Amino acid sequence: MIEIKSLTKTYRTAKGSITALKDIDITIEDGEIFGIIGLSGAGKSTLVRCINYLERPTSGQVIIDGKELGKLTNRELLKTRQNIGMVFQGFNLLAQRNVIKNICYPLEIAGVVAIF
Repeated sequence: MIEIKSLTKTYRTAKGSITALKDIDITIEDGEIFGIIGLSGAGKSTLVRCINYLERPTSGQVIIDGKELGKLTNRELLKTRQNIGMVFQGFNLLAQRNVIKNICYPLEIAGVVAIF
């Protein structure tokens, strides 16, 4: 289960603060598949990056399978991310690899599958 509680992300700029996410609350049960849609600049990518802690929220909690990501060490966070699947808007495929090799690449890095 993924629980997002009061998630807020504010960026500080020379011209002041910009709040990209404000008090987001979402619960995603095991087995559910969610898509995040919205207009350009609505905060979709910021939300996804905060859910997997590639970007730390300003406040709030992200709890995945009972683990609060904000309380994990860097090593624990890296290990937890290996069990999180997300497809990003700019998914950065490697041009020298075909589709299956792009899909398998993270599994190769994790030592789950052999390189073919």
